[in-house]
Amino acid sequence: MIDQVYKYLRWLSVDIVLGAIFFLVYLGKYFQVEISIPTYVALASAIWLIYTADHLFDAHKTNNPSTKRHAFHKKHFKKLILVGGLVMILALINLWFLEVQIIRNGAILSAISVAYLMLVYFVKRLWVKEILVAIVYATGIFLAPISKVGLDVQSAILMLQLAGIAFLNLLVFSKMDIESDAQDGFNSIALKLGAQKSDFLILGIVLLLFTSFISFAYLYEVTIQLLFALMTGILFLINIKPAYFSVNERFRIVGDGIFYLPALFLLF
Repeated sequence: MIDQVYKYLRWLSVDIVLGAIFFLVYLGKYFQVEISIPTYVALASAIWLIYTADHLFDAHKTNNPSTKRHAFHKKHFKKLILVGGLVMILALINLWFLEVQIIRNGAILSAISVAYLMLVYFVKRLWVKEILVAIVYATGIFLAPISKVGLDVQSAILMLQLAGIAFLNLLVFSKMDIESDAQDGFNSIALKLGAQKSDFLILGIVLLLFTSFISFAYLYEVTIQLLFALMTGILFLINIKPAYFSVNERFRIVGDGIFYLPALFLLF
C-alpha cells in the first residue's frame, strides 16, 4: 500500500516538491533568514507546475508512452490540466502574501520558465532542456534567501553548485532513460550525445563539482559543501551501477531522494 502511494507521489512530482521545500528550510537556516509560509507555497506550486507541464507536454507527444509516468499523465491529461489550473489560481492568490522583492525576482524567474516551456514545446530539437531546468530549479530554491540577504559571491557559487548537481541528476536520469526516450521520440541530452559521451560529461561534471567543494570548503561553511558532495557522490554511484539502479526505477527513487538530505543536515 505504501509503495503504491509513493509511486503515485513520484509520478505526480510530489517528491520533487518536498525535496525543494526541505532544501529551502535548510537554506533558511544556513543564511539565518526567516522563510514565510507563503514563500514555501510559492516554491511548491511553481516547481509542481513546471514539472507537471513538462510531463504533460511529453505525454501529449506520443500515442503510447513506454514509461508508466508518462502513461499516467496521458491517461489523466484533462484531470491534471484542471488540477494545474487550480494550483495556478492558488499561486496567484498567494502573491498577495509575498514580499515585494520576492515577487519581483519570482516574476523574472517565471518569465524564464514560461519561455523554456514554450521553447521545449515548439523547438523539437532543443537539447539544452536539462540545463535550463537545472538553472531554474536552483534559482527558484535560492530565490527567497537571496531576495532577503542579497546576491554575493558566496551565494552565487552555492547556487551554481546546486544547479550543477541538478543538471547531473537530470543527465544521469536521461542516460538511464535513453532507450525509452528514443522509443517515445522524446529529446534529451543523452540521446543527443550518446551513452559514451554522456559518461564522459558526467565524469567531467563530477570532477568539477568535487573540485569546487574542496576549494570552497576552506573559504565558506563546510557543512553545505559536505551535503553537496554526498549528493554528487550518490548520483555518480547510480551512473556506474546502472544494472542495479535500473531495477524498478531505483535510480529515480534514490536520485530524487538526494534532495531530502538537507532535512538530515538540519540536525547539524
